[in-house]
Amino acid sequence: MIAFLAEGVPDTCMAGTFRSYGGVALLVTVVGLAEAIVSLARGFQWFGEEKRCRREGTQPPDRHRAKSWLLGSWVLLPPVWLYVEDIFLFRHFGKAACFDGFRYAQELVARGWIVVVSVLVLLYFGREIFGRE
Repeated sequence: MIAFLAEGVPDTCMAGTFRSYGGVALLVTVVGLAEAIVSLARGFQWFGEEKRCRREGTQPPDRHRAKSWLLGSWVLLPPVWLYVEDIFLFRHFGKAACFDGFRYAQELVARGWIVVVSVLVLLYFGREIFGRE
């Protein structure tokens, strides 16, 4: 993984900072991607469960609280991590020459976060938002 990332990152940015402190960011990234997969899988599972219950004429289980907690964690935690990474981690351990690359990476992560939150909102609460059965 580090070799793959090293191809697009200048040597001055790779030396010391990334290898010394990049493990935390890499761990947070891996956990975040795993949580995104789990959240989306749960959403599709609940969607299928609701569809099956409507077909059978039964009442689906109330998953509103679980959906709200998962969505709430997605709305709050990634921006908090980006803030902590920017304000505390990069400013303390980062290199000034690498700041533009760091900001670009954060911009890409923020765009991905917006997509995940949008998909989760539609998947979890799309019927309620649009008023459809």
